[in-house]
Amino acid sequence: MDISKYGKVRPMRSTTEATWDTNNATQASLIHAPAAQDITAWYKYALISLNVVLLVGLVLNLVTAIAYVKSPLLSRGKPVHQLIFNMTIGDGITCLASQPFVLFLYTDAGQRYIVGRKFQCIASMVGMLISFDSAMMALILITCERLFAIHSPLQHMHRVTKKSCRVAILIAWTIILAKNVSLFFMNKWQSGVPCVGITVMTEAYVSYVYNLGLYTMLGSVALLNILLSIVVIVAKRKAGTMSASETMTKSVRRQIKSTRSEMKIVKIVFLAVGVLFLTWIPHNTLANVAQSYVSKQQAPPFGIVVGWHMTRSLAVLGTIADPLIYFLQNSGCHSAVLSLFGRSEAQKQSIYSLDSQTISKAISVVSVESSLHVIDGFCVLYKVTGQMH
Repeated sequence: MDISKYGKVRPMRSTTEATWDTNNATQASLIHAPAAQDITAWYKYALISLNVVLLVGLVLNLVTAIAYVKSPLLSRGKPVHQLIFNMTIGDGITCLASQPFVLFLYTDAGQRYIVGRKFQCIASMVGMLISFDSAMMALILITCERLFAIHSPLQHMHRVTKKSCRVAILIAWTIILAKNVSLFFMNKWQSGVPCVGITVMTEAYVSYVYNLGLYTMLGSVALLNILLSIVVIVAKRKAGTMSASETMTKSVRRQIKSTRSEMKIVKIVFLAVGVLFLTWIPHNTLANVAQSYVSKQQAPPFGIVVGWHMTRSLAVLGTIADPLIYFLQNSGCHSAVLSLFGRSEAQKQSIYSLDSQTISKAISVVSVESSLHVIDGFCVLYKVTGQMH
């Protein structure tokens, strides 16, 4: 097949001049330049925008992760901080793991290096896929935790522990790794073809692993957040009704206070999910439009291809937005980051990051000690009175 009728393919080095099958030849027009226009002129802009986002995201997530480790949030904070820390680690991995794929796609040196190297090509794609899956899986975990916290705050206090959160995180990462490492066994890699998904992934992998996993996780994130919204609305109405009651007991007051405290982190979840969908939808939509042309043996319009490449940086913008959301919306994270830079006001706020169980234990210890002192006093008084009589 003469692939020139589907678009002008950018001349590669002599090592890339391989015989492509019909499918790969058609798909090549999606990666390179349709309608005799050179898409590679846009590569430097795509590379710059991606590197700026990934670099800033790496710095912000690194600062956040160090602040968490050096603060009492992980050791004495609420279990939900384990999940927020996991999201931070996932975003940091995204910034690092996406870089090889970006260099192999958008730089001449990267294209020359990756030709004929199967393991490096597939490994770069696996890293990119893991980075995106980790963000969605982290949102699924924290949304489930918030659902339980708002719906059943008292049960959540006893059943959701730091240990159970760590186990959930370990299981999630095991699923992510198993899903994406399977690409090493389900690929159609050929020496000489571009190192991108449509020329490396088999149809079985795309249909039953990539798309199935992708849309299952996206659907789960959307559905769980709809349920979370409903639970939040019901909880707020219930709390409002209880607050208006004149015969409100201490346990009811404690429940209302606990519910309001848990809702503060719900805002973080909603903002992070909103960023995910707003930044991911444009790139995915353009990719689907371009793929629809390819599936009909047609070259996609040049503007679609340009938009597809330029929105790659938008798809990873969450790596910058997420740590900023934590810092601005969570007092514990805010205090931890300020404390990392030696701000004294952070020390005054650090007490708010302690979980209710830790505070309850401290109060209980003080109460027991006070009671013992009172009992001792009565005993002494009794002995003295007896001697007087």
